[in-house]
Amino acid sequence: MADNLIVSNLWNRKTRTLLTILGIAMGVAAVVSLSALGEGMSRGMEEVFTSSDADLMVAQKDAMMVLFSKVDESIAADIERIPGVDEVTGAIVNIVQMDSVPYFIVTGEDTRGFSMSNYRLIAGGPILQRKQILIGKLAAESFDKDVGEAFRLEGTTYRVAGIYETGTSFEDGGAVMSLSDAQRFFDQRYQVSYFNMRVNDKTRIDAIKNEIENRWPKLAATRSGEQTRQTEMLGMYRSFGFYMGIFAVLVGGLGMMNSTLMSVFERTREIGVLRAIGWRRRRVIVMILGESVIVAFVGGVVGVGVGYGLTEAIKLSPAVSSMLSGAYTIDIFVRALGLSISLGILSGLYPAWRASKLLPAEAMRAGTNLPVSTTSSMELISRLLSNSSLRNLWRRPTRTFVTLTSIGLGVGFTFALMGMASGMESMFTNYMSAGDSDLIVEEKDAADATLSVISERTANSIRAHPEVKSVSRIVWGITTAPGLPFFMVNGLDPRESKINDYNVREGRTLQRSGEVILGRLAANSLKKELGDKMRIAGARFIIVGIYENGVSFEDTGAAISLRDSQNLFDKQGEVSFLGVALHDQKRAVGVANLLEQQFADVMVGTTSTFTEKMQDFKTMESMMNAMSGLTMLVGGIVMMNAMLMSVFERTQEIGLLRAVGWKRKSVVGMIVVEGLALSLFSGIAGIGIGIGLNSLLGLIPLYGSFFNPIYEGPIFVQISVLVLVLGLVGSIYPAWKGANLKPIEALRYE
Repeated sequence: MADNLIVSNLWNRKTRTLLTILGIAMGVAAVVSLSALGEGMSRGMEEVFTSSDADLMVAQKDAMMVLFSKVDESIAADIERIPGVDEVTGAIVNIVQMDSVPYFIVTGEDTRGFSMSNYRLIAGGPILQRKQILIGKLAAESFDKDVGEAFRLEGTTYRVAGIYETGTSFEDGGAVMSLSDAQRFFDQRYQVSYFNMRVNDKTRIDAIKNEIENRWPKLAATRSGEQTRQTEMLGMYRSFGFYMGIFAVLVGGLGMMNSTLMSVFERTREIGVLRAIGWRRRRVIVMILGESVIVAFVGGVVGVGVGYGLTEAIKLSPAVSSMLSGAYTIDIFVRALGLSISLGILSGLYPAWRASKLLPAEAMRAGTNLPVSTTSSMELISRLLSNSSLRNLWRRPTRTFVTLTSIGLGVGFTFALMGMASGMESMFTNYMSAGDSDLIVEEKDAADATLSVISERTANSIRAHPEVKSVSRIVWGITTAPGLPFFMVNGLDPRESKINDYNVREGRTLQRSGEVILGRLAANSLKKELGDKMRIAGARFIIVGIYENGVSFEDTGAAISLRDSQNLFDKQGEVSFLGVALHDQKRAVGVANLLEQQFADVMVGTTSTFTEKMQDFKTMESMMNAMSGLTMLVGGIVMMNAMLMSVFERTQEIGLLRAVGWKRKSVVGMIVVEGLALSLFSGIAGIGIGIGLNSLLGLIPLYGSFFNPIYEGPIFVQISVLVLVLGLVGSIYPAWKGANLKPIEALRYE
């Protein structure tokens, strides 16, 4: 009997059940899609560096990812002389920002090396001469290119010699050129990103690995699949999507609790009858939990399908098809369904407990919708007409509270992300504009700030411009230090003005090579003091100063001399950024435009607006928009469910209002105002939740300082618009439903 009641109870309220399933499904879809995209990105990056049949890969030891590794090409000849080594081939891999594809991977390969066998040609032929290029199947489709056609990369024209397919989306969405062409293109002459190695005696792999690392302490040799810092970094991509999606599932889960709770309220008499005929409390709990679990399971299954569809749909976009090509594992689906069912159980516990506590006699006496019959019709009408929208919301405080919490979680998560993004943008702007810098110069079309490369010749030419007062060269790199997986190092010339931005509290500032000034937070974490020695990316430095700038990502890093940083990150004759001071600050915009016209390979902007041009922050903004859209979708469904339940339970009231002359637009207005009020309160709760989340993140030792959110006016405006849209979207259908109730039928509603 309980099983039949579970199914019939869900079927009797089809609209509510459907909306609850949709709310859960959207959350689960977010988990599946984001997890699959994270898995795809991680797997793609791994396969780029392990797809050849190499026995070992040799790269820079302390590079956070192989993408940032730089190794002297001449070392290959010495490695080949090690007994047991059969062949060594070098490769360069980097990211190019294209107009329609922000992250386009270009690989430079030795065209005579064994690694070329990885690129299976499906059209055309191999690279035979300079400025020829192979493009992946996905890239050929995205750019509508065929064999023999011209292909432009950052102003350089190449001829498509062939089209290849590897089965790895990152590679198939990119291009391959000769190693020599890549070295010229990326200005990495006599350097490679890594070496692929074959050995003729597999039993000597470990011995060869140890010999390489002993002879070249700055290098690391790894087997395919061996754990590295890059593996740890890519593991973050895998988990990122799952934890991002959890918030969407929580919103849907609380919406389900709301729906189940309302079901208990509506069926108070029914539960009283069941208790009166002998049902034990445990049996009532099983019935209510059963409904919740079934809805959660169905929502989970639907969500898995929707998530799969969303991930596949993303592949249709040329701009992201290679970077965001989802990969699926059994774990993703199991975790998503497990999370959904767990939330179904949790969201049903309180309603089930509440139902089991109902006393049979009191439950059977409970009214359906109207107050007790002793109230006269005129008194009832007067009470209804005086009822404001806010009073209607608090008639069911538990339901209103759960709705506020569920929508507030989604809004809060979005608000927290917006605050963090604004904080990161502000920190970068403050760092670059500190001192006398009026303009920032970065490599044009750099896909990432750490990949920006500007020739010192360009710096000297800009310095010679008549409107330029001074130029500070900056090398910006991320490496590791003992105990710190992410360690930002700035390379500065002690003779240039940028060094003055570092507020040295102990010791002195930089004077010569081999010295480092350490941020206070980094010094505390590493337990370092003045005079101590420390290793950065394999090189040894002595700490001559400890600074406090008040900017977290600076105070958790270090500054070394420009020449040391260029050696450390293999940027001889190159820098990452330029800080430019002008004679007349009011001419900043005009000078920026002039410099961009004169130097085609750089991007110039004022310190206050430069982040608007950077691809890093454009990507972050896209992520914020996606999260806002997800919040609006899931929150809108939860809101609609809550408002529909409000309409159902007040059917007789609405019928009475219609009977005494209320027009449809008045009913619509009443319900829409309720929805807007509910969404407004949810927004206020969300802001509090978002601030609380960021405060908790700020407590993380050392790296909590990176989460230094800034809440500016535009963020509050965006959140206000978001919650207002939620209120409108969530109340339109319930308002239409309420307005179209026929008075006579509504008054007879039970």
